[in-house]
Amino acid sequence: MSFTSRHHAAARLVLLFAALFPTTDLFAEDQVFLKNGDRITGEIQRIWDGELLIEPAYADEFPIELSAIERIVSDRKFEFELDRERKIIGWLEADGPGRAVLVTGEGRRSIALTEIEELEEITEGWDWTVRTDLSLNGSSGNSDDNQFSWQGYGRMENARHRHEVDVRVDQASRDGVTSQDRTRANYVYSWFMSDYWFLRAGVGGERDPVRDLDRRSSAGGGLGYQFFDDADRRFEVSLSAVGIDEELGDRTSQSLAARWNTDYRQELLSGDLEFFHRHAVWHYISGRNTTLIQTSTGFRWDVWADIYFNTQFDYDYETDPAEGAENEDIRYMIGLGVEFD
Repeated sequence: MSFTSRHHAAARLVLLFAALFPTTDLFAEDQVFLKNGDRITGEIQRIWDGELLIEPAYADEFPIELSAIERIVSDRKFEFELDRERKIIGWLEADGPGRAVLVTGEGRRSIALTEIEELEEITEGWDWTVRTDLSLNGSSGNSDDNQFSWQGYGRMENARHRHEVDVRVDQASRDGVTSQDRTRANYVYSWFMSDYWFLRAGVGGERDPVRDLDRRSSAGGGLGYQFFDDADRRFEVSLSAVGIDEELGDRTSQSLAARWNTDYRQELLSGDLEFFHRHAVWHYISGRNTTLIQTSTGFRWDVWADIYFNTQFDYDYETDPAEGAENEDIRYMIGLGVEFD
């Protein structure tokens, strides 16, 4: 065969290959076929709140309603959350209109695309969230009142490890007299032994001079159980043994306490509204004879982009507070917050 003949044969092979496997299909990672006949080629970023986010080569990412999708073609693995289920790793294969076959290490099953609550790309690193809230109130006239509340929360986690930090500052004055001056900070590390059980350890500190609490430092650890943590809800509890060092007025004490923690959140109105409730019950076993109850309950309403409106009610109760201090401490917080992730 001459060089020219070989050249023509090779050219015919290339043309045949291109006809059978168009370049837009060969090199594209993901394809989304819509019920109206359109096809979008690009990189699937996420499924969230009933929408698929895809980034084509010619534009920024944009959302597509899951209900408008005929089928998804992708050979990549993703992290999935289905209705009321734990996170799983798998990939999608084509099925009937509006459906897909989800393939995981546990097998294959047919699902409706609208059953996918969340889909994310698999990352080797850490997922993180940072949230901060601010509330300011003031008045003048018959009385001069000023209130300031700030709280920050940060979380960094992967499949087995989670780090959490939260800080809260509350200050208030009336006619120039300080009526509240409280600072509270905590760090907690959790190690998940399984999808549900985890060990936790942490340290914390608090001061509230108005209530004669000059210092409360704590450190301890225990066992926790996570009932669920999916796209729109989270609920977990834990029981810990905690060592406490306190200075109340002119008294200094070291105590051992059992602490029960509850953390619950639930998204409502298609994710625009979030309800949350957290509480901790400290029962002193040795040292001081007292019990502490600390609760925080409220709503976060998405306003725009990462900004939300926050309403919060905090209630603390102590059976044996410092001399002259009230058993109850009630705080309200209405303000704005921003969340990054």
